[in-house]
Amino acid sequence: MMALASHLLLTCLAAMAAVLGIVLHPGHVAPLPARDGLSIAAAKTWGYQLQRARARSIPDGIDLLVIDFARDGRRGLRPADVAALKIRADGRRRIVLAYMSIGEAENYRHYWKPSWEASAPGWLGPENPTWKGNYRVRYWEPDWQRIIVDPKPETTSLADKAARFFGLPPQPYIDLIIDAGFDGVYLDRVDAYDTPLDIRPTAKADMTAFVARISQHAKGRKAGFLVVPQNGEELLAMDGYRQVIDGIAKEDLLYGNTGDGLPNSQIDIDSSVALLGRAKTDGKPVFVVEYLADPAQRLAALREISALGYTATFASRELDQPPEVPSTSQGAQPPAASH
Repeated sequence: MMALASHLLLTCLAAMAAVLGIVLHPGHVAPLPARDGLSIAAAKTWGYQLQRARARSIPDGIDLLVIDFARDGRRGLRPADVAALKIRADGRRRIVLAYMSIGEAENYRHYWKPSWEASAPGWLGPENPTWKGNYRVRYWEPDWQRIIVDPKPETTSLADKAARFFGLPPQPYIDLIIDAGFDGVYLDRVDAYDTPLDIRPTAKADMTAFVARISQHAKGRKAGFLVVPQNGEELLAMDGYRQVIDGIAKEDLLYGNTGDGLPNSQIDIDSSVALLGRAKTDGKPVFVVEYLADPAQRLAALREISALGYTATFASRELDQPPEVPSTSQGAQPPAASH
């Protein structure tokens, strides 16, 4: 009886929506106004802060800013908060991207259900021992992808569309980001293909298809929406991948593979640079973050990264400090602790 009642309710909602002329599928809504202001290719500086980001603490010199979608992990920023971050004190626009992990689930996000601790869904894997609260996922599974991006229109029933419109199931993560007014999304754990939970010869192709789905959905909803993956530069060699992204970010290009402040091997650096060069050739900007505290290392890294034609920033591994604008004449000083 309950199932029948639910079905009848959803059918009625769908009929009401049809009568009112409401478009039910988020991918089919009227596109939002195109993003104006600075193009991503023209961004000469960038900053990366996932904790305690405030508009007043972001230097005017930061052209592109990556922040968390939500201050507490769950409740997303209001459109007014995002709008304040996008306008500098001198009135110029900056690009603001929302961080979103697609290769791990996070137990402090809006989509997390406490029941998963006792009875995990099939797509959910073990906790990441390095980052507590983060869980590996079978990112190719439809039920995980449905949390991130809306199902394909042809696989979504009318009742599901009606329920989504009226807010019964949670809205997909990417739609929350779009509706909050962000200029784009910054995709983390794209490199999960490197250590899939199952033996999966198609791991790279699966991740490429996942990113393409996110990109196509988001750009269909909001003209000019930006998609910037972090790491996973091997995917730049995959057919079609470079066409669905607008730039790429790389952590620890020169330092940090074996420990903070420790130089990477030249073989690792050369391998990453060769792959990132494919993005550069296509006119896609490359953003690099190094987690360095030593001013001399920062200066040396900044000069090397700039010589490669990439855009550098420096941060603490916790990403809890306001960004600074680095200078090739004096490097970027570690930010003072904020309270």
